[in-house]
Order: sequence, then structure tokens, then C-alpha cells
Amino acid sequence: MTKPQFNGVIGLGVVFLALTLWLSFFQPFIPDAVYTAIPSQATFTHKANHLEELLQSPVCSQLDKALGAGNSLQDLLASSTWKNLAAPSEIVVADIPFRYAGQNKAWAAVCWVGWRSPWLRWRLEHTRADGFSFLGKHSAWPVWKYERLDVARGASFTFALTDNLFIACLSEDPTDILLLLDTYDQRIPAINAEKTRNTP
Repeated sequence: MTKPQFNGVIGLGVVFLALTLWLSFFQPFIPDAVYTAIPSQATFTHKANHLEELLQSPVCSQLDKALGAGNSLQDLLASSTWKNLAAPSEIVVADIPFRYAGQNKAWAAVCWVGWRSPWLRWRLEHTRADGFSFLGKHSAWPVWKYERLDVARGASFTFALTDNLFIACLSEDPTDILLLLDTYDQRIPAINAEKTRNTP
């Protein structure tokens, strides 16, 4: 290999490394990107600019009821060391339609995590904390189930990470998370952000 060829290979390697670091750590914020994982069949959505705003909204009491077993979303998050990574900014909560014969409404939450996504994925893949079960990947996206949460009977809490979103689902069927991931991958139509911008 000649010196110019060697220099060209080194140059391409540096460019590739720079692009990888840029995409991993400097993702620009995309307003309303949280709607890209909410299916168009959702009948209710609520967007908050940050987690504290969500906790102060009337939606929080509905989520507490969905959690059941005397749970409070605020108390659960207060004891979590994950919330700064998993819910740092814009978040949307929605109910999703039944795909199966269920008794309780299913809920979805999607939060923008941006450059935190690879860090959060790495932490989840290497955590030794009890209760986290890796369910595999759907398309390219890793999916987990959290089993230590004492929620309403029959409900399960699953979550996934895309390249810039943290997606969570509380439902009677753990596979409901796949509906959200298929929406994100544009296999299923997503709800229109303009339509939901003023949803109470």
C-alpha cells in the first residue's frame, strides 16, 4: 500500500469515527418526534415538555389508576435512578387500541432521549438489577420487560429503545410494545402531530 493510499484509509477512518460520534452524542432535538411511535388509532394523547410537567397534569392520575395496586407514578419515579436517562425531555402519553380481548386500557409513553439512547441501551444490557428481562429484538430495536413492578393484575410493563426514543407500554399483553415499534418503523400509520397538538 502506497503512502497516499494509507493516508486515504486513515482519513476515511477518521471521518467514519467522527460521524459515529456525532450521530451517537450530538443528535439534534426533533420537535414532535415522540408522535412517530404512536399509532393513528390512539384515541387520547397528552404531550408534556418534560417529566415534571407530566406529573403535574391530570393524566398522571389516570396513569396511577392504570398502574393499580396503590402505585403512584410520582413515587415510582422518585425511587428510580433511571429517570434522568429515560425521560429527560419531551414525552407523549397515549392510550392504544385493544388488539386482543382485554379488560383494561393499554397505555403507551414515548420520550425523546436523543444521544442518551446508546448509553441507556448499554446500561440496560449490562445491568445486574433484578427484574429486567431482555425479550429480544424487534427489527433492530431491543425490548425489555420490567417484572419487579407490582402493577394491576394481568398488566405488564415493557419498553424498548430506538435510535432516539424511549418507548414504554403498560398493557395486558407484552407484545403490544411491538405495535409501537412497527409504528416507529412506518409499518403502521402514526398519529398526526398537528392533529394532537392541542389535545387536552
